[in-house]
Parts: sequence; C-alpha cells; structure tokens
Amino acid sequence: MPQQPEHPSEIRRPLRIQLHSHDSFGLGHLRRTMTLADELRRTFAGSSVLITTGSPCATHFSHAPGIDVVKLPSVTKDDRGTYVPRSLGGEIDHLVELRRRLLLEIQQSFAPDLLIVDHQVLGLAGELDLVLRVAREHGTRTILGVRDIIDAPDVVAREWGHPRVRHALAHEYDRICVYGAPEVFDPREQYPMPPELRERLEFVGYVGRFHVPGHVPRTQRERDRVLVTVGGGEDGVERIETYLDAIELAPAHWDSTLVLGPLFDEERARSIKRRAREIPQVEVQRFHADMPHLLAQSDAVVGMAGYNSVVEFLQSGVPTVLCPRSFPRREQLLRAERMAALGLAECVPSPAPDALRAAVERALARGRQDSWLPPMEGAAGVCRVARELCAAPRAAHAARGLR
Repeated sequence: MPQQPEHPSEIRRPLRIQLHSHDSFGLGHLRRTMTLADELRRTFAGSSVLITTGSPCATHFSHAPGIDVVKLPSVTKDDRGTYVPRSLGGEIDHLVELRRRLLLEIQQSFAPDLLIVDHQVLGLAGELDLVLRVAREHGTRTILGVRDIIDAPDVVAREWGHPRVRHALAHEYDRICVYGAPEVFDPREQYPMPPELRERLEFVGYVGRFHVPGHVPRTQRERDRVLVTVGGGEDGVERIETYLDAIELAPAHWDSTLVLGPLFDEERARSIKRRAREIPQVEVQRFHADMPHLLAQSDAVVGMAGYNSVVEFLQSGVPTVLCPRSFPRREQLLRAERMAALGLAECVPSPAPDALRAAVERALARGRQDSWLPPMEGAAGVCRVARELCAAPRAAHAARGLR
C-alpha cells in the first residue's frame, strides 16, 4: 500500500483540483465526476475544482460555487464501436489532437495541485499522454479512478497491457482508486493484471449521491408507479420501445414515467411521445436532472445497468429490473448479472415484451425491502486519498514522480 504522510490533515491553502472525464457514450462518467467535484469542494473549503469533459451534456447541469467546466469537443462511437467525432467534421485524429492541446494548456495555465482522471488511463486515444508527464514535472498529485467492472477480461487485458498504459499506471499515478467493493466484484481476481498493479488498487466504495431522499409512500387510492430510465439515452431506444410493447399487452395496474435522456435520438423521441399519448397513465420526460427524487416516488424501476444508474437504484431501495446492453462493452451485462446473483436486482437482458412485463410485475410484488448494500461512500473515500496526497510535501512528491 502507498506510504501515508505523517500529518494527513495538514493542508494549509486552498487547492486547485482538476477532474478529467473523457466521456464518449452516455452520461455515466460526467455524473460520477460531478458527484466527486461536489464532495471535493465541500471537503476542501475555498478550493477551485475544474472539470474537463467531452460530454455533450456538460452544460445541462448546474454547479456549486467553486466548480466550473471546460467542455472539450465531443466524440461518440459508430456501429462498429469505433470513436468518431460527434459534431465536428474531419478525422478523429485531428479532434483528439485538438483535445490534447487544450488539456495541455489547462495543465500549464490552471496548474492543478491534484489531477483525478476517470476510467481511461491515458484519456481518449492517449490525449493525456503529455499532460501526465508535465504533471509529474510540476509536482501535480495524480489519482486514477476506475469503476470496478470495466469490460470483459480479454478487453481489459488488451487495454491495460499496452506498454504506455502500464508505464503510466506504474509511474505517473500516485494512487489508483477502485469505485466499488471487492465483495461485489474484485478486479484483482476477475482481470489479468501485473502483480505491481494488483497491490496498488484501493477500494473506496461506490460513488453515490451524498444525499438520497427518503421514499415517498403512496396512499391507498394511488396506483403503483414504475420509473423507466435509460441513462443518457443514446442507446436506449430499444429498451423504451420494448417497455411500451410490454404495457400494451394488457391494461397495466400501474402508472409509468419514462425518462428518455438528453442524448435520446430526437426523431425517435417524438415518435415515443406520440405513441405514449395513446397509452393510459404513461408520462414521458425528455430529461430530469434529479433522478433520486423520481426514484423516491417510484415503486419499481426499469433501467439499463450503467454504473451510476445502478448505484442510484441501490441507494433508493426501489425494486429494480435491469436490461443491460452488451455492446460496445460487456460492462453492463456483467454488472447486471452480478447484482442479480447478490439478490439486489433482476436481470433481463434483451427482453421480449412479455418477459419484461412479468419482471415488472414481480418487482412491484416484491416491494421495497431492507437488504444488504455495499459501501456507498466512494466520494468520501476519494477525498480521503486526496487529503493524504496533498498533505505531502510538493517538492518531495515531484522528485519521487520523476525517478
């Protein structure tokens, strides 16, 4: 384990903290980064927190004082799972070079005391390669934060086995934090990794919202309410249409709220809304910034199995039906299967309408139950690691990083 400073609580000035989230698909990385930014700002009073992100939804959310966002040119993935520019024309290589230059300028001008990178060791297509080198020269502390389930083992072995990635993991990150718990999924056991990396992984718990509203009980005259959410919505069209097929099989004894997500295709969203108007007790929302509030008012939830969605479902205690995708990564399917094995959700991958309807009815019949939850204090855990790092002498840190 990393050596701990003698006085981990002594930080004598406001910090400059950069959180980098490469963001290509969905909202997950941005939402997790925002949660961490809020917790860091509360923990280190007076500090400045700058989020750099490629999410097209970077401006959809409000931020507390002391937090700001730099929006990088966005990418997405095509039908083959290959990165392509989302909005700008031209080749992906040119877009990545633009992002690389912007990030290097931020490193040199903002001069963060702490850089926290989400998921991608070198950022999108290596955009952080030079940034990490400069950060070490300037004495910037560095943390890599990774979700517990990344992808299938062969994919992780290929991505983390690249020589440049291995060098960054060994020499350019001070700490490597796993946003999860080994009793749920232990990447040291599930993924092939070199021994020196296995020893450095620190489990900090799942990164969930710091405030979760209590359940709003319904009166006897109210019907059950099912929330259907597909995260950012970029790949959620099939799930939404299947759910509508399911409730059209017979009159439903529950109301439904469908949240399509800000990345849901505009034309398909209009089609969904027209169709939903013909189905009793179905409400469609394009976007909702406070998903925990909707969960508190729901009796069951149907969703995909992205990291943040599953964490919010677990925190809410709402009976959950997961309909994961398995492309371009198998991450969601692995997570949904693991949650089902632990009795925390029901997994219905690629469901037919009748199977999905039956799963919803089972979830409503189960009702809310008090069950074991893994640790959800991941944001506080990251702040603890940040405090330990930033209390260490800056010059000594820089010298160690350049060995």
